[in-house]
Amino acid sequence: MVAIALLMAGCANDDEYVEKSGPVKVELAYAFPSPSFGNVTRQVSEVVTSETTNPRRPQSLRVIPLINNAPASIDYSFVEPVYKPAAGNNFASLLYRTRFFEVDPDVNGFLVYGSVPNLTSSYNTKVYNGSLIETFPSSITLVSDVQEGISFSLDPIYKSEDYPATTGKPEGIPAGAQTLANCLTAIATTSCETTYFYSSTDPTIKGFFDLFTNEGNHIPGSAANVKVWIEKFIASLQPSIDDNNTSEEIKAILNAIKNAATTQKNNIGEITSSSYPRDIHLPDGAAVLRWNKNTDKFEPQISTTTIANINSMARFAYPVPLYYFIRSDIKTSDNKIDLAELYSQVNTTSEKTAWAQVLENANFNKTSVSANTKAVALTKPVQFAVAQLRVKIKASSATLPDAATPTAKNVTVGGTNFPLKGIIVCDQRPVDYKFEPKGVEPGANSDANVLFIYDNQVESNCYLTNQSEWLLGCNTLVLQSLREEDVNIILEFENNSGSEFTCLDGIVYPGTRFYLIGKVDASSYNYPDPNVKDENSGQVFTKDYITTVNMTVASLARAYNVPPNLLSPNLEIGVETTPEWEGATPTVIRLDN
Repeated sequence: MVAIALLMAGCANDDEYVEKSGPVKVELAYAFPSPSFGNVTRQVSEVVTSETTNPRRPQSLRVIPLINNAPASIDYSFVEPVYKPAAGNNFASLLYRTRFFEVDPDVNGFLVYGSVPNLTSSYNTKVYNGSLIETFPSSITLVSDVQEGISFSLDPIYKSEDYPATTGKPEGIPAGAQTLANCLTAIATTSCETTYFYSSTDPTIKGFFDLFTNEGNHIPGSAANVKVWIEKFIASLQPSIDDNNTSEEIKAILNAIKNAATTQKNNIGEITSSSYPRDIHLPDGAAVLRWNKNTDKFEPQISTTTIANINSMARFAYPVPLYYFIRSDIKTSDNKIDLAELYSQVNTTSEKTAWAQVLENANFNKTSVSANTKAVALTKPVQFAVAQLRVKIKASSATLPDAATPTAKNVTVGGTNFPLKGIIVCDQRPVDYKFEPKGVEPGANSDANVLFIYDNQVESNCYLTNQSEWLLGCNTLVLQSLREEDVNIILEFENNSGSEFTCLDGIVYPGTRFYLIGKVDASSYNYPDPNVKDENSGQVFTKDYITTVNMTVASLARAYNVPPNLLSPNLEIGVETTPEWEGATPTVIRLDN
């Protein structure tokens, strides 16, 4: 891949264009890379990339003609790329063309953008296919229309406007979150003779209330966590109820609290894969509840606050869909040319040079459009505009220590104890018309636009297991990352071991999910192609390339029920890295203590 700086605003006439009369109708030809294109494709799942027999290509392209890097007077067009078979060649690259394309004289380059149609799926379309917010001006005739008007950003999963206020529920609160908060509030407001559970001054009752509210700190707010939270609380009451030293008055109050808790636990019902927040496609760790002593209620915590070291739900976003982009010079001919025939005659073992050989054999001898032009070809194949992350995991041993003190518990991994349920990719920012991060330097106050991709479309048979090889966990499409910025990647596991263990912020109970944070060091990442300019090194994710990250879990001592604010520089990650960024060459990351 060649990185190109375009549309620089150094010329005084950059925001001007020259009217040209008599647009020319030409045949426009371009090629897409094949699924077998070495290190620069992302083809493992049908969503992430293409199949040779059924390639995932855009059904329409936005094509912006350029004259000396400025938009031509003809505004950009939507064109339909038509496949032109090139039989007999050794490559899976596909030749496409658009006939009768109108283009101005003097055009000598193109910007090309193309999104891929969603695959048919019974699952949520955005969850399955990804989603990207595209921003294009209604008209593109100036350099500023391109540089300032075109951008792409992640699509947040949670938007407050999607949850209007209803009776008993404030605006911006998902129904599932309010239901769970109401269940806990009903327990906290249990009548205890002349007072309530939450307002009792009796030391025993107050001690149980502090336990129930986690001493005023937040508690995991997913349906799975709240149900087990109530179950454990009920279990904690029983010894005092059975104790002969407990007064009858206190026993009566504790029994009333227990009955209220049992009722609310039953109200939550059976926990399924569609329970909150999974029903709105968020990770369990995004759901948080907290007792508000000013309102005497449990309330969902949606945003980060000075007292809540959590992540705003609005920061979690869908993965990026497959998308194509190229800025390319052109070759033109005054003759009609059968490029498909020429493509079948290429004599090279390198797909990277196949298209260049086709153009050379075609005798395209001009570099701009004239009144006599019959055929135009992009000199570069259309590229992937996004990057791919491949995550692979394994455990360092058959048992891993937890965070219990003074003696850690050895937790058995292997089998189906800890399935991978999702990954979270941090530090994703909007990108510009070149699909590069927009005007942000490392260390700048740029957190406002940072989002986290949450991808739960992981391999169904990926478990945390001690084995010699890493297991493929997922293939996720992401946007290019900021140069010289480390990227955090969080693994989401489910505890199906049947046993609880201690984590950094509490207990991971059976049936609930937990999170391990890894940091990928950008300073060791360099392009695999030595001919690429040095200034493009130091990016964890680069468009049109794969980043493979091998993650070894050596301890559960730094696991979380609820990940802390992922924008914080002081995360408990304990990572040892040995990175070598060479396309498909893995980066080794250890998650240990």
